[in-house]
Amino acid sequence: MAQRYAVVDLETTGNQIQYDEIIQIGITFIEDQQIVDTYHTYVKTDLEIPSFIQALTNINELDLQDAPYFDEISKSLFVMLKDCVFVAHNVLFDLNFLKAHFEKYQIEFEPKLIIDTMELFKIAFPTEESYQLSELSQSLKVDLNQAHSADEDAKATALLFIKAIQKIKDLPIDTVKQLYYLSKSLKYDLKDILFEIVRTSQNTVKNSSKIKKYQNINYLKQTPIRKSKNSEIITIDEAYDRILKTFNFDYRKEQYQLVQQLFDSLMHNENALIEAPLGSGKSMSFVLASLLYYLETGEHILVSTHTKLLQNQLLEQEFNKVLNALDLDLKAMIIKSKDHYISLGLILNILQDDTDNYEATILKMQLLVWILETETGDIEELHLKGGQKVFFDQKRTTYVPFKNDIHYYQFIKESAQSVEIGITNHAHLLQHSTEDTVYQLFKHIIVDEAHRIQDYALNQVTDNLSYQHIKYHLGLLGKNEQEKLFRRLDKLENRRIIEQYPIDPIDIYQLKKDIELLHEQNENLFDELMDQINQKHKSQNDDEQQIHYIYDIDVTKLSEIFKLQIGTINQILSRFKSFTHAHVKAFKKELIYISHQYTKIYNVIKSGQVPYVSIKKLTQKSTLSLFVKKEEVKDLLNQVFIEQFNSNIFISGTLTVNESFTSFKSMFPKNIEFNTYYLNDIYDLKNQAACFVPKNMPSYQFHNQDDYIETIVHYLSTFVSETNQKCLVLFTNYSMLYQAYRYMEELEIFDDYVLLMQQQHSHVYKIVQQFNQFDKTILLGTLSFFEGFDYQSSGIKCVMMTKLPFIHQDDPRYHLMKDEFENPFKDFVLPDAVTKFRQGIGRLIRNKNDQGLLVCFDRRILDSNYSKFFINALGEIPVIEGDINNFQDKLRKYPNR
Repeated sequence: MAQRYAVVDLETTGNQIQYDEIIQIGITFIEDQQIVDTYHTYVKTDLEIPSFIQALTNINELDLQDAPYFDEISKSLFVMLKDCVFVAHNVLFDLNFLKAHFEKYQIEFEPKLIIDTMELFKIAFPTEESYQLSELSQSLKVDLNQAHSADEDAKATALLFIKAIQKIKDLPIDTVKQLYYLSKSLKYDLKDILFEIVRTSQNTVKNSSKIKKYQNINYLKQTPIRKSKNSEIITIDEAYDRILKTFNFDYRKEQYQLVQQLFDSLMHNENALIEAPLGSGKSMSFVLASLLYYLETGEHILVSTHTKLLQNQLLEQEFNKVLNALDLDLKAMIIKSKDHYISLGLILNILQDDTDNYEATILKMQLLVWILETETGDIEELHLKGGQKVFFDQKRTTYVPFKNDIHYYQFIKESAQSVEIGITNHAHLLQHSTEDTVYQLFKHIIVDEAHRIQDYALNQVTDNLSYQHIKYHLGLLGKNEQEKLFRRLDKLENRRIIEQYPIDPIDIYQLKKDIELLHEQNENLFDELMDQINQKHKSQNDDEQQIHYIYDIDVTKLSEIFKLQIGTINQILSRFKSFTHAHVKAFKKELIYISHQYTKIYNVIKSGQVPYVSIKKLTQKSTLSLFVKKEEVKDLLNQVFIEQFNSNIFISGTLTVNESFTSFKSMFPKNIEFNTYYLNDIYDLKNQAACFVPKNMPSYQFHNQDDYIETIVHYLSTFVSETNQKCLVLFTNYSMLYQAYRYMEELEIFDDYVLLMQQQHSHVYKIVQQFNQFDKTILLGTLSFFEGFDYQSSGIKCVMMTKLPFIHQDDPRYHLMKDEFENPFKDFVLPDAVTKFRQGIGRLIRNKNDQGLLVCFDRRILDSNYSKFFINALGEIPVIEGDINNFQDKLRKYPNR
């Protein structure tokens, strides 16, 4: 490239351009796809550097002591930058800060070309989960030794920039041209770079034999999965010995016994329950057992786990590692339904759409790059969110397949025949396994993290109709001939009249009346629900953090409205019975979907089930949803597992309550027999952990929590002052969490700490990353953090539990499940709370060197008539009861505080 690119990164005292100041500048210069020069300086400021910025950047006042002020370097900096293409990650931040600083010294800085690498990287690397610089660098193996250091960040951004440009250069020239034309709708000047790539292209493509064309788009040809060669049978002893040697693991009797038990259960077609505590190596164990079982019998095995993240980890970190260690020619594959995969026709339909807003343009460019690298067509590879997801979902919903469309799912179905081990997740299994033919390949199932099965089953047996969702789909139809799908029909009718286009007449006037009526009936439905809510909640305050549930709904008028809505849709559909045009098909498809949303609720109400309502804001209809339970959890679990598989092995670290499997067994019909196995703890919990219960806790009252929260914060401040270490504080409601956070913000003792607070739509993964990144941080979280959270700390791992994790009697889970148990509290509420409690304890001890401290502020752990269930859940962890002074003494005894 003839151009010179300046890749800029700044560190500042904050985000306010009019107030905050630059404290570090890093610039990396690129010419002809190579780094040719760098520039770095600290910048002196008279502002105080906030503690959070110091923790984030590792920059303090001492670093700036001998640094120049910005005015001392402004002229030389301007000369360096003025003829360069200005490049930065989230470019507006760096550019606007620099322009504001230059302006103070009468220097006008206006780069001729601006490139935002956030924009570029989204297009060049469409499958990345995060475009945060540190995560992107790690994923693409670019060195970034110290994130949030301007020189390091600038260099990493430059290396990623070079990678991105090279990747685009290696694409087929037709694809680059398509990217160029689309880039004219972007915010910055990427079009200039793409034009130059097209102009200088040699038109050579890597791996051109693997690239095929569907109409005018290039895509990667799929490689069929070949059947595995027959592998020799390996004994458990031999396999386990090879695993130990390959990974340099210590022999663990518990893990060996677990492999043996899993293998035996599969061989005998058992329904088995296995509790395998943390550290027993259960993932490696069931991976090994399932592979050995296949070698022995030739029967395929399905593994289901809690989340998509865990399912991917199982494939990449467990199955593939074991297959390599044992030198086995076997294959594992993630099993998903057709909805997860794309078709080339849909991609073409999206590219042909004339929507040119920013998010739609980015998505179109991502798709062009992605289909030249994806081997599966799995939409989740794109990690769509925000406007891109909304646009994609809209196009997918209304898409009617083209003739000769190529769907990636067909390839997945064919490949599944050659796969020995299938991996799925609980939600997908419960939703699709009884209807998807791919699942019929598997005779046996191992269910990991099985304690979560009931929650997923409950979600599956519950249908809902939300105002926002149904309004969105009605909106896709359009209210008149100027909008959405309706507009297409109006254009079609115009073609018939003007061009004599060969279709039957479309009565646009009548259609407009029918659609207006459908919108009106929908408003009537939700207005009726709002009237009932207002009558039942006249005296209640509208707490924005609380979702309100109403269970005693009168369905008489609702049923009448549902019947009218379904009748209106059927009437519209009947007029289009003979139409085959794609636009009419798309309109009918959307109408049928809307009808299904109404019908599924109406049918359950007709059967005698009473729905319930949730609403976030009592005055806002847009936050309202209607729910029904269509079948019992027991029936679904029996259908999905017992009736479908020869053997079902449920495994978790927390399957028992009070050392009994009775609670888990109660989720299935009484006649189902299970063999049960329990492995002992492998850590020295008696010496590695302790549970402290404060004496004289104020009584908890939901509407007056001040004293209770003040006591919690007092203990937390004592922990901070004595240890200078991080802490996880678990709450059971957001109201209490927010109040604690506000109280802590006012206390000086927490000034040096990064306070992380979970909000209702927080990304849990990002909060966990931040928590583990900083040494001095406090995380206030809710039930999401009771499990699946790897608490990293070199010192004391402290978890403070503000309340025992009982579900409230107004919780919809209680409402939906109470009729399935003789004693809902004893058989459902209490076991659920004990399981969550045990999961919370699991954050403490993850290896033999950990020191863990649980502080439970809820006196029910000792004083209630069900306290023994929680004390038993602690196992060998000793319980200490005392006041704040005893707590202080306990902290001072830790060697690594």
